[in-house]
Amino acid sequence: MNKIRVLIVEPHKEPRQVKIVHTLENLQKSVDGLIEYVELDYQTDLICNEEGKLLNMELNRRLGNDIIAGTFLVVGQHNEATISLSRKQISKYKKRFRLNTLK
Repeated sequence: MNKIRVLIVEPHKEPRQVKIVHTLENLQKSVDGLIEYVELDYQTDLICNEEGKLLNMELNRRLGNDIIAGTFLVVGQHNEATISLSRKQISKYKKRFRLNTLK
């Protein structure tokens, strides 16, 4: 099975690097429901629960003028395919989504 290196960001916890099996079902399980992709930059996406706010999931981190509800993943992206994060991306997004970040 193909595994990818991602950051998992849970409410009230520091982001942590994990390797997950790269399947739709596993991505959905990681965010507890239907997935939504949000582009962070041209090589990085955020995957969250599409209905997080409607399901009253716990508010997690600010993203621009919005707040992501529930656990989310940060993943690499190349030609619209989900791939592992690079070490540089891991470092960048661990800092961006550390606790008490208001960005």
